[in-house]
Order: sequence, then C-alpha cells, then structure tokens
Amino acid sequence: MFVPSVVGMTAPPAPQHVPSAPPGRPTLPAARLHGSDAAALASTRRAVVLLAGGPLVVLTAVCGAFLVAGVPVPSWAVLVGRWIPALVSWAVLRRVLADHGDGRAGLVSAWGLRRGVGTRGRFVLTCAAGAAAVAVIAIVTALLSATVGAMTLQPAQVLVPGVLLMLPLAVVFACSTLGEEVVWRAHLPRLLGGGFWRSALIVAVAWTAFHMPLHVTYVLQGAMPLSHAAAATSGILPLSLFLSALAARQGSVWPAVFAHAVPFSAVGLAMDSAAIAPEAMWTITGISSALFLSAAMAVAPVHPPVWVSTTAGASAPVRMPD
Repeated sequence: MFVPSVVGMTAPPAPQHVPSAPPGRPTLPAARLHGSDAAALASTRRAVVLLAGGPLVVLTAVCGAFLVAGVPVPSWAVLVGRWIPALVSWAVLRRVLADHGDGRAGLVSAWGLRRGVGTRGRFVLTCAAGAAAVAVIAIVTALLSATVGAMTLQPAQVLVPGVLLMLPLAVVFACSTLGEEVVWRAHLPRLLGGGFWRSALIVAVAWTAFHMPLHVTYVLQGAMPLSHAAAATSGILPLSLFLSALAARQGSVWPAVFAHAVPFSAVGLAMDSAAIAPEAMWTITGISSALFLSAAMAVAPVHPPVWVSTTAGASAPVRMPD
C-alpha cells in the first residue's frame, strides 16, 4: 500500500503517591493514575490492539467481499483502502477528544500533522529527501538486479522520461498514503513509547500484516504470482523501518507520507515484471531490503522523540532532539 494535546488537570485535595511508569512504557495521565493505574494502562493497551489489528480486520473483510463477488480489486479501491487505518484511529480518538474538548487540535497532534522540529526549510528538505531516497533506492535496486541478471530493465529512452513524469505524482498519491501514515508513523508509535527501534519493529510487523489480505486476494484472483506476493510482502518490513525513521527524525508524519507516495518500485522498472522468476524476485527484494535497512539506520534518531500519553491513547510532543 508509507503521526492530542495534554489536558491540564487540577490536583486533588489529598496528594497521593503516583508510581512512576516502567521504562519503555508511555507515561500515564495524572487524571487516571489516582486509584486506577491498571485501568489506565489497560486503556492504552486496548488502543494499541485496536490500531494494530483493526485495520487488518477491516481490510480482510473488504478483500473477502471482492473474492466472494468474483470482482478483481480495482486500483481506486486500493487508494481508498489506505484510509482504513485513519478511520480506525479516529474511532479510537473520537470519544476522548470529545470529552477533553481537544477536537481538531488534538487530532492534528495525534496524527503528527505539524511540521515537527526545525525550520520550514528543514521540513521541506526532509520531505523531498525522503521521497528522493525511495526513488533512488528503487532505481539502484533495478540497476543492481539487472547487473546480476535478475531482471531486464526497460530501454533508457522509455525508463528515464517515465521516472521523471511519475515523480510529481507523489504529491497526488500523498492524499492516499496520508490515511495510512497517520497511524503507522504517528498515532501507534506514540502509544507504544519506548526506544525507536522497538516501536518501529512492532509497527513494521503490523504494517506488513495489514498488506497480507490484499496480496492474498491478488494471488487467489490470479493477478499476482505467489512468489511475487511473498517477496513483496517481506519487502514491506524494511521499507516500514525507513518510513518510521523519517517521521521520527522530523517529528512529523509528512516526510513518510511523501516517501510512501513515490509511485514506482524496482520491479515496476522491469521490461516484463510478470516474467521475473521466483528466485530473481527474492534477489530483487533482498537488494531493496538491504538498501532500505541501511537508509533507516542512517536516518533513525539516536535519541527518539519523547511523548506524553493521554487517555485518548494519543500523545503530545515534549522534546524532539535533532
């Protein structure tokens, strides 16, 4: 298919001891700590489960409907389906945001829609660099794969203009990828807390699983060979780590949105992608995965963002180191 403000509370008349949060877990809101620590933590855990599993359940039902109807999944349905995670996130946030009166500002913060750290120039540069990195990795993967005989590239006179024409479409496709990224790079990581790599790996597994119903549907409908679907699914995990690193570095979901929106991959640059042999597909995926993992390690912040959790299962930035 690549992120609420903390409500001020008045202290109770009789101060009570408030246990500190275990390392790696989100800080619990003061309003829920008094007399109900376990309930507050359970609420956060429920939100994590809903965000990680809810989109998968909904997409499975949608793909199942296409299978039962015997109708191929159209491209427009894929673009619209990317907003399933955002709808689940909104359902998780809606009641608490309404109770706290946060409304639009709370949603903007929970989804990481602000520009994050640094100047506006840094923000624009990070967004552009993220999209450029995905494009470059796709091109380098295709070139290396062609060198080892895993695929045959399209002629240069077709390939170069095609890539240049497709890049501006990232702005258009960002309207679709935004629906995914607000959850996978913003809301869910903030709920998970802890170090960057821990939360990024959990998100990567959840995001990979989210794609499985669609890939299985493609295989059952004969639109994609099993080997291609398996390789494509496994390649999502390192891509997810890179997108998470982009968002964490900037403290904003937008760099991941535009990077995810780049409308081509290494396989899409092949002369005949359907004719690529299974072992060649794994070679291509291996090269791409190594490049994305290297990029994620280079971009990931040494000191991840610090977030303060709220009862909504969302969070507000406290400190965002460069």
